[in-house]
Amino acid sequence: MPLPIPSDSSAPEPRPRIDWESFYRNFRKPGYVPGFEVVNKLGGGVFGQVYKARKESIGKDYAIKFLKVDDESVRDAVQRELDAVRHFAQLDHPNLVSIEDLGEVDGIPYLVMSYAGQETLRSRLEQGRMARDDAMRIFVQAARGVQALHERSLVHFDIKPANIFLKGDIARVGDFGLSKLVTESRNSLSFGRGTPYYMAPEMLQRRGDSKSDIYSLGVVLYECLCGRVPFSGDSEWEVLQKHEKERPQFPDSIADADRRVVERCMQKDPAMRFGSVADLLRELDAPVSLGESVRLPRSTISAPRPAASAQAQGPVAQGAAGAQPLPLPTPSLGDSPGSLGRDPADSPYGMSWRGSDEARGVLAWFVRGLLSLFELVSWIVLVPVRLLSGAAGRGALWVLKLPFRIVGFAAQLIGYLVVAALVLLVLVAILAIFGAM
Repeated sequence: MPLPIPSDSSAPEPRPRIDWESFYRNFRKPGYVPGFEVVNKLGGGVFGQVYKARKESIGKDYAIKFLKVDDESVRDAVQRELDAVRHFAQLDHPNLVSIEDLGEVDGIPYLVMSYAGQETLRSRLEQGRMARDDAMRIFVQAARGVQALHERSLVHFDIKPANIFLKGDIARVGDFGLSKLVTESRNSLSFGRGTPYYMAPEMLQRRGDSKSDIYSLGVVLYECLCGRVPFSGDSEWEVLQKHEKERPQFPDSIADADRRVVERCMQKDPAMRFGSVADLLRELDAPVSLGESVRLPRSTISAPRPAASAQAQGPVAQGAAGAQPLPLPTPSLGDSPGSLGRDPADSPYGMSWRGSDEARGVLAWFVRGLLSLFELVSWIVLVPVRLLSGAAGRGALWVLKLPFRIVGFAAQLIGYLVVAALVLLVLVAILAIFGAM
């Protein structure tokens, strides 16, 4: 009798097949996604479909993104990228949509994210051109979120208004769950994602890094200020060609300072762009660290400062179709502090400017003494003026109140007399009644 062949318990269990029909039939049922109840659809795109969901245990709203997977090979590739989520799932920043959990249902991978509202910068732009202050307030917050990703060696690669979520006064960058993890030993990577209207020109060579995000931020800022994207066309390829060869054209209403910042972000050569998103924020005099306010202290933007990488490499060759790189300003002895952007030697990033050193010497001592003497004389002269004005003010007020006080006292006295007369009249009437008896 042949012995039974023992089963290999170490063999992996077969993964469930991708079943979108089951998904559409059951996704609204409570518990379809363990612990959640799907409420309504928020949107969809290239990567998948996003639904608003409520956590059954605490009733809190979340967003669940079901990733578009069409076959097993694609699912395996997506799953490998999802493994990188564990590297940044703990990332907590006020301008990022946090990733709370991940899983798989009916063979479809999904991400659970914090709920950042249903409004996006895309829907806000569709309502009409934004005021500059509103545009800068939103852009600064979005840029800070991207900077937080870059600080952790993460590149977004798909920055666009539809991925910037607005909830109240807070802007959050989302849809970075599928971004590849970039290590220090790998400065670029092959790329197969993005949106043509916001895609950096180096993406045509299927290569990109954090400088590609800076380019996309420049396109977003352009659209916020101008109300339209810098390049459009009849096809995606035409738009991509314009990103590679043409320079953006600005309406006359755009300030020169804003124009310089956008053009610096959208340089064809990545080396000519800002060295980091933090450098971009500093050019806007905007906050970089978490403890700073998001208010913009100046109405104008300082001229851009040359990036360290551009200085090190020297002149950069012309781009395709003869596009000239922007001339970058160089500091001179006559430049005032901050005229070329904030310098870490002058102040710690995110802190106030350091005051200039106190002037010394005989002339400085004489000027300070003269100013102190002027302050003393002014104080001596103002003391009797304040006393007289106070006394006159109180005296005039007392004189104005005197007639009303007299009238009030007379009315009060008349009232007392009337009450006394009535009491006396009542007493006389009572006595008369008892006398008649």
